[in-house]
Amino acid sequence: MAVYERIWRRYQGGLTPLGRRWTVITRYALAEAFSSRIFTAFYVLCLLPTMVGLFLVYLSHNTGLLEQIGMTREFVGGLTELFFQLLFSWQAIPAFFIAVIVAPSLISADLANNALPLYLARPITRRDYVVGKIAVLALLLSPTTWIGGLAVFVLQSSLEGGGWWREHWRIAAAYLIGHLTWIVVISLLTLAISAWVRFKPAARGALFGIVFILAGFAEAVNGVTSSSIGDLVHLVRAIINVVLWIFGLPLRNDLPIAASWLTLAAACALSLWLLHRKLRAHEVVS
Repeated sequence: MAVYERIWRRYQGGLTPLGRRWTVITRYALAEAFSSRIFTAFYVLCLLPTMVGLFLVYLSHNTGLLEQIGMTREFVGGLTELFFQLLFSWQAIPAFFIAVIVAPSLISADLANNALPLYLARPITRRDYVVGKIAVLALLLSPTTWIGGLAVFVLQSSLEGGGWWREHWRIAAAYLIGHLTWIVVISLLTLAISAWVRFKPAARGALFGIVFILAGFAEAVNGVTSSSIGDLVHLVRAIINVVLWIFGLPLRNDLPIAASWLTLAAACALSLWLLHRKLRAHEVVS
């Protein structure tokens, strides 16, 4: 159809409230992520630790089924706190890989195609843009982490009874606070890398490099100084210490728990600063 044959018409559809405009960004990004069958299959596999946890909880309270498969309740072990600690790791690791796969394409594609000015030319601020992108990762990672962990905890509490949840409330707190902290840290970190490294494989490699190189650097500093001072840049150990602290267990180093929180807060602050520097309507070249 020729341009002159087009007649301008006022948009008659529904308008998204101004405070929720960022949800449009989230909705389309999620649709793009799940348009890949390979990613969808991988995401389903990431839910497997939660499914296994739910099955083990049910199995440990089903005496008849245990006898049929030749197991006893003592063999299952009653699912102590160690089981929930291991389940936390089984859920946190797949969440990291989900972020590595999805995050590099969330911002880098917009910057590579100069689409950011089109976003900001609409009633969407830079804050809305970042919130919309973070919400993508939050919605993807929550079912595989804290939601799944709390589901296992609730099932165990309901089957065990007798006020079990009151004695083990730290498990629920660890899943909620620990996983949410992990989601915020890796979401901001991956988005910051996506904003500065536009080539997706390089962005994924940079994320692995930051995590593992910093871990190696921390171990080297600890070895030279015969202390735990290097753990101030060890992101993985920081989140592990936070979770252990919530569980009421000894930390992995001699630093106070405030040092681990400071490490995670510094990573988030640096990521936000990098996003603030890079996400502009117009790129100024000096």
